[in-house]
Formats: sequence, C-alpha cells, structure tokens
Amino acid sequence: MSKVNYSTPNTSSWSERADDLFLAQFRGLPCEICGKTHSTVNGVKIRSCGHHKISKELCRAHRYNRRNIIVLCPLHHTRFTGHMSPHSKNSVEIGLFYEWLIINRPNEWKWVKCHYEDSAGDCLTYKDAYIRLGGEITNEKFKKDQKPLNHSEKITITESKNK
Repeated sequence: MSKVNYSTPNTSSWSERADDLFLAQFRGLPCEICGKTHSTVNGVKIRSCGHHKISKELCRAHRYNRRNIIVLCPLHHTRFTGHMSPHSKNSVEIGLFYEWLIINRPNEWKWVKCHYEDSAGDCLTYKDAYIRLGGEITNEKFKKDQKPLNHSEKITITESKNK
C-alpha cells in the first residue's frame, strides 16, 4: 500500500481523490451499450461507471470533462472475455467497442478524434480540480499540510444524486 501524500498539489493522492469525486457522478447510471446499471461478477454486484473515451493518462486536458465520459456496466468496461470492452486484453473486443462508438455515437467519436491530442495547457492541479469538483480541504496554515476533508461523505452525496 502506497503512502498517502498531499504535500504538493499534483501528487497521485490528489489525482486519486479528484478522480473519485469526478467519477462518482456516473456510478450506477445505465450502461450506454446495454442499459444495465450493474453486473454481478464472481458473485459481487458491481455498479456501472464512467469510462474516459480519451485516456486520462494520455490527455489530462479532458480528464475531468463530462464530454469525455461514457457510462459502461462492468461487463462492457473491464476485461471480461466475450464482451466488447475498451479495457479488454483481446484486441477484437477493444475494436468492437470503438466500432460501436463510431456507429452509435458518431458525434462523440468525432469529438474524440478532434481532441485526442489536446495538450494539458493550463490545466488545474489535481488539488485545484478536487476543489472545483466540490471537494473540501482542511484549513491548515501550510499548503503542504492540507488534505481532503470529508471525502467519503462527498462521494456518497455525489453518488446519491443518481438514485
């Protein structure tokens, strides 16, 4: 387990918290492919979630852009064999997902093609993104000592808006 580090505004700890808060708004919404809000995998019920059409690692400029998200159930999002999925280990299944996107969401595909190589530009720090997304931080004197405040509660509130 890695150590939680909030000492600078662009640590992975801040990005994880901002990602949690951003993606919470998509959990449990209907999959845009099949309409399911959850799937049971190995006996565990897993809710649908948001998938970044343009990878958040490759294009930070659109990491927190709602336009860059498509809601997928676990079977269409993750690496389960036999389903079209952007995260499959099978290139055919990955191809099927993008073919579906091109046919069924042509405007979204056009947007992806236009913005795929956008640079980060003057993107917010992850800490600033967290705050802009509605996250609160502790009121410490030194910025290096600030950290998320009531993070779990914020996630719960954001997710409950989907019910």
